[in-house]
Amino acid sequence: MQIINQIEQLKEKRVILAMGFFDGLHQGHQDVLQAARAMAEKKNATPVVFTFYPHPLTVLKPDIKISLLTTEKEKEKLIEKSGISTIIVMRPTKEFLNEEAHIFLKKLKELSTIKGIVTGENFTFGRDAKGNITLLREYFQGTDTEIVTVPLRTAHGAIISSTFIRDKIIQGKIKEANELLTRPLMTSGQVIGGFRRGEALLACPTANLAYDTSRVIPGDGVYATKVRVGGKTYGAVTNVGKNPTFGNKERSIETFIISFTGNIRGDDITIEWLEKLRDEKRFDTIEALKVQIQKDIQSAKEIVSRA
Repeated sequence: MQIINQIEQLKEKRVILAMGFFDGLHQGHQDVLQAARAMAEKKNATPVVFTFYPHPLTVLKPDIKISLLTTEKEKEKLIEKSGISTIIVMRPTKEFLNEEAHIFLKKLKELSTIKGIVTGENFTFGRDAKGNITLLREYFQGTDTEIVTVPLRTAHGAIISSTFIRDKIIQGKIKEANELLTRPLMTSGQVIGGFRRGEALLACPTANLAYDTSRVIPGDGVYATKVRVGGKTYGAVTNVGKNPTFGNKERSIETFIISFTGNIRGDDITIEWLEKLRDEKRFDTIEALKVQIQKDIQSAKEIVSRA
């Protein structure tokens, strides 16, 4: 994979640009990349993804927090997996984001090696997002740079977007989110010390995860998950929230790994979210909690076996 930070580095080869932020690389994004690959094959050119990191809105309005579906590295790996191995990752500054749209287009037009540009039909750029597909077509009219817009996909009565999927995840609608992503939502991090109650209540380790807080995580509740540990994958039950039975004050991700023994504190693990089992609940006794956990484990086993 080739990662570059300046569009001028494309002077040496014929390219087709797929442009967008591509957070999560969902179904709609995949359509854009597929169209770019098809055009590149037709024009004997190289497909290149043009994207940004961090999210431009966090540069313009630092007080706004956007929980992303993917980290920068995760997005790059997904793009490479899609069949495109060259990525331009622009580091947006306030100066760049406040440039008028025509200034950005002028820079693109100066590169005669760009033979095509592919975007979703809601793509915008430039100051106040005034640049749009109409302006893009007008600017490149009469050149050999072909402009293609890919129709937006819909699902569940709404346009598929990264924001729509984030909302599904926060609502705990993991199955719907995974369908739109075309893969399980994943959260990676290091196992840290917790209250270690899982080891006392269950015959399996409790993994408290230190995770990237810039990433979106599911809403509070109990979930059927898979956990990757040391190159192997296990079924698991994962709790998101404050564990109301024990009166915790901080929100956490705590995973009970099924049929696993061993000390994994300090290890990096990855959680694959499959389906919500239930909301968080406060139990009056530890025994009642034990009974519910066993039910959760059984439900998770059944879901994992089908995944």
